[in-house]
Amino acid sequence: MSNAESIINEIDTFLDKFSLKTNKLTKQDLISFIEEKWAEADDEKYNIYQAYIITGRMTNEYIWAKDFPNMKRWLDMNDRHAASGRNEPYIRNYYKGQCCLECGNEEKALEYFNLCYNENPDYIFTRAPFCYEFFNKHLENPRELPKQEEVQDDYFEWVELGEWQSFFNEEEPEIQCEILFDDDEEEEFREEHENGIDYLENNQTEILESIITELLKVYPDWQKDYGYSEEDKPDFMPDVTNIKGFANLISPTAIYVTSVFKDDLPYIGFLFSCSWDSEHGLGVMTHKNRIVEIGGADTAFLTWIAEKDNNKSK
Repeated sequence: MSNAESIINEIDTFLDKFSLKTNKLTKQDLISFIEEKWAEADDEKYNIYQAYIITGRMTNEYIWAKDFPNMKRWLDMNDRHAASGRNEPYIRNYYKGQCCLECGNEEKALEYFNLCYNENPDYIFTRAPFCYEFFNKHLENPRELPKQEEVQDDYFEWVELGEWQSFFNEEEPEIQCEILFDDDEEEEFREEHENGIDYLENNQTEILESIITELLKVYPDWQKDYGYSEEDKPDFMPDVTNIKGFANLISPTAIYVTSVFKDDLPYIGFLFSCSWDSEHGLGVMTHKNRIVEIGGADTAFLTWIAEKDNNKSK
């Protein structure tokens, strides 16, 4: 009987634990654990899709470490996986070339880029500029490359919330902020949008307390729904008795300022990463410091939630 599925699940759980804010493990701990467990698993692992994700992760780990021999070893294991066959050979060769270039081996990168180019001469020039600019220098007849223009978006910025930074013990106070415009209207940054950002910056503590207090109310039911084992519960979803208990369990990742307005202020959604659901995260829709809804990540940017609440008061 194959042991691959259970071992891949072990690795997957370890990766989730490694991503936690409370993690004290090092990159070497991560690499050593996966190397050991991967060697224990039989070849059925090459038919499990999550194992394909793991080979990509380990390839990147060794790229970051500038360890070419081990990076190349994991590239080869990635190629053995059944999922790799979904891509055309020129795509796989481009990927290998990019990994080699990032890892500092230009000779091997050029070898793979040439394989890609010989099968599909245009593909590499649709990918990362640092790859095709490198490759183009080695062509007998280099292409004339388009100039890279910086794309500026007037409606995407960062909001600085120092009090949130302190609460969550984040390195930086800035959080990505995006304006959500109505699909059927011209994109226009309105005074109400600016009012919302100003309100957020001036009332950040009150808004945060409202969010965490609401989370504290629903959290016990969510613990039951997620059903973590007694072994994993302390890491992913421990018991929490006060709002400070969430400081190490969630982190703000994005703010969505909608174009649904009430009292000259927009509804604003907040997206958080969370320890108990690394895939879906935590989302909150608010108006001023009132919690409209709390749930999965999409709660932060589904504007119909704001529209429904707004219509109730009309």
